[in-house]
Amino acid sequence: MLEIYCDSSFNEGEDSYIGCTVLRDGKQIHQSTTKVPDAPQNNLHCELAALNFAITLSKIFFEGDQDITIYNDSTEAVKAFQKESQENKKKFSGLNINFEYIPREKVNQAIADSLSKKFPIFLLNIPTCKVESFSRRQDILSDIAQKRRNILYLEKVEEKSTNKRICYRLIIRTLDKVLSDDRLYLIRKGGPGTQVKAAEEIRKDLSDPMILSSLEAKGIRLENSYFLLTDETWGLRGTDNQTCSILPSSIRHRIICDEVDRSPQNLLRRAERFR
Repeated sequence: MLEIYCDSSFNEGEDSYIGCTVLRDGKQIHQSTTKVPDAPQNNLHCELAALNFAITLSKIFFEGDQDITIYNDSTEAVKAFQKESQENKKKFSGLNINFEYIPREKVNQAIADSLSKKFPIFLLNIPTCKVESFSRRQDILSDIAQKRRNILYLEKVEEKSTNKRICYRLIIRTLDKVLSDDRLYLIRKGGPGTQVKAAEEIRKDLSDPMILSSLEAKGIRLENSYFLLTDETWGLRGTDNQTCSILPSSIRHRIICDEVDRSPQNLLRRAERFR
């Protein structure tokens, strides 16, 4: 049996995307994120485009399967395709395709929903930098501890986040203390990735001479600082250890992470040993 779970994210005034995951006999064989063609007018147009794209995928992955089921979480879109499949079998090239509604909370549909909200960063026209793991890097940890380097990272502000927007707080600190935590960024979900858009906004701010001057007044100099990838910014990471930074390329800095424990506390504990 071939199963395709599809979903879309409508972003008014921006690009909208389709997320799909394909299973054969219960095993996942494909995931994809695809831009909705043209300029969709509303969410229904996006869901109809998602179902059409799922049909295309069914033709690609069809290998004599007896049944093909395409799932979507829009009752209106599914109803339209159920009616069309009964009236026009020729459109589906003789394939026995069933269209079914499924709640977004179900695991595979949740994957499709996630894929529709996070376009792969490595396909976007965004400069990327190398990520370095600090787990076994005495040079990085001692540099942070002994030279009191600035560490930057983002944390999610739950009380200011909504279903449509995520609020991030920019933290700038040394091993000893927090130097700045008053810059908040309310980012709309969807499009080319919430974390990517947050990074773009922060990068723009940290290129502003007035903002840089206000940071310098607090004793903060961003040169030779470290941007720490946490769970909140792991989506910035692409392939080949490359990632998008929140700091402009004009400022010399390094991007670090731990593959397992991505918390800031993990970095601080490890660096503490090298005072």
